[in-house]
Amino acid sequence: MSSDPWSDAENDLIVADYFAMLADDLAGRRYSKSAHRRALLPNLAARSEAAVEFKHQNISAVLKALGEDWIPGYK
Repeated sequence: MSSDPWSDAENDLIVADYFAMLADDLAGRRYSKSAHRRALLPNLAARSEAAVEFKHQNISAVLKALGEDWIPGYK
């Protein structure tokens, strides 16, 4: 697993993925966080599922701190 910092391209991918899930969440559409995570992994530089989960949690924390909508399942 990679211990390198996340690249701009990786950050772009994970943020886009997060906002796709958030859009589904806000619209009341069902989605699978694990399916999103698994689909994202091949596009990342040897990141683990746990690393992706933690990064999604970080995105939630930033959005919550800014008073924006966030995915409550990522606390």
